[in-house]
Amino acid sequence: MSHQLGSEEEFKTTIADYLESLPAQFSQRVFSSPAACLAIFRLISTVGKQLIMSMLYLDTSLRLQDVSQWARTDCQRMVRGKIHQLRKLQLVTEEHGNVSLNPVFRTQLRNALTGGGDFSSFGTPFNGTGRDTRITRTQLAQYADQKWEAMLRFMVGRQDSSGESVVQPPAESVRSILRTAKLMEDGENGMAITNSGFQFLLQDTQSQVWTVLLQYLRQAEMQQMDVVEVLNFLFQLISLQLGRAYSAEPLTSIQRRMLGELRDFGLVLQDDQRPLCFYATHLVTMLSSSSSTNSGANSTNSKDSVTELPTSQQGELAASSSHGYIILETNCRIYAYTDSPLQIAILGLFVRLVSRFSNLVTGALTRDSVRQALSQGITADQIITFLTANAHPQMQSRVPVLPVTVTDQIRLWEQERNRLHPTHAHFYKDFAQKQDFDRVLRYAQDIGVVLWASIEKRQLVVTRQVIYARFQRLLLCVIRVLPWAYRDVRVRDLIVR
Repeated sequence: MSHQLGSEEEFKTTIADYLESLPAQFSQRVFSSPAACLAIFRLISTVGKQLIMSMLYLDTSLRLQDVSQWARTDCQRMVRGKIHQLRKLQLVTEEHGNVSLNPVFRTQLRNALTGGGDFSSFGTPFNGTGRDTRITRTQLAQYADQKWEAMLRFMVGRQDSSGESVVQPPAESVRSILRTAKLMEDGENGMAITNSGFQFLLQDTQSQVWTVLLQYLRQAEMQQMDVVEVLNFLFQLISLQLGRAYSAEPLTSIQRRMLGELRDFGLVLQDDQRPLCFYATHLVTMLSSSSSTNSGANSTNSKDSVTELPTSQQGELAASSSHGYIILETNCRIYAYTDSPLQIAILGLFVRLVSRFSNLVTGALTRDSVRQALSQGITADQIITFLTANAHPQMQSRVPVLPVTVTDQIRLWEQERNRLHPTHAHFYKDFAQKQDFDRVLRYAQDIGVVLWASIEKRQLVVTRQVIYARFQRLLLCVIRVLPWAYRDVRVRDLIVR
């Protein structure tokens, strides 16, 4: 039986918020899996990990005051805040000023660290060992990147004005997630990207994957699937070893269905000749880092998440991800050493492209190009974050990475646009008598709908929050004239900035 977590507006944007919203009985079922406990442990902050490890082998509760004294005096407030966060995640229980680990979570995390309990939650190796030379890590990386970039190219493909053909649409499961997340919407000429979709494109890959998985959980709720089973299987995929073959035979029908749908995103690979064999790609195994928990929609740099991965996965992920390729000069000119249509299309969202060569694209950040990106929902901080994360290695050695003059100019362009706010309004003018205008003005001020007024010119601008016809009738009553005597007062709609 599934659990409905709330409406679309209430849906959480980070995995931590999602776990906090689970009822206690659902959390206990999630904690019954050692793989889920280990994945959650990896996702929390460093201070949270240290607190959990300090209480992991303590069967008795501790006073909160004693736990706070584990840190320096100036850091005790931060420790209490971390305890509060762990309590919201239901990892820690607090009663009468004493704190202790959730007993189910403590037991299963011990089993995960020592190899006890139900170790099948970490996956069943294919053919007993999971060692298979048919699929290499390089092939896994190429497969995952190809699938993921195909989805991103589909999002920007219909906005591409370079004359290239429309990108082949992905599977229906991918398109359904894009609709559910409101990253794309159906239009007259097919699916079109939304403002949220533009922001999604500028996020790092780790944040993008978490966004997709969270929306997948939401869709599972709508389809009355067992959310705990879905969540446990996602945590199992996160805990799998990169490059190792696993058997799909022990999986339930829901989990096998998930394999087919997650395969369309490049998160897992299934061998067509061996349908009961699957591999987890780096897109899902890289999620086992604490930076993803707090990344949300404004993650700054995916490099931090790479450093927290196991050494065996860091090299593969570094080889599969693209290196920095953008050089930004103080005169706002950009040189991008890339031939990727996806990277060029993303740059085109906020850069005026000038020329394109076999492995080089040149352009410039202009007021018009940046304002166009701002009108599509992209923020100045997202542009700066994207340029920083993809800066050329020669620029990465500088502090700060981007020229200060350019980052300040981008923010000034954003402030310039945000100074003006359009508001729909009605404009009244040509009042015959000053007494009539004064009465209308007082009435409009009493109900709080005045946007602008000029007593000398006898002109009045009111907001459209009030019903137009009702205001017209009340206005006539205030003036106390017959309708045909009111014909000299003219009104027209306008947008006040």
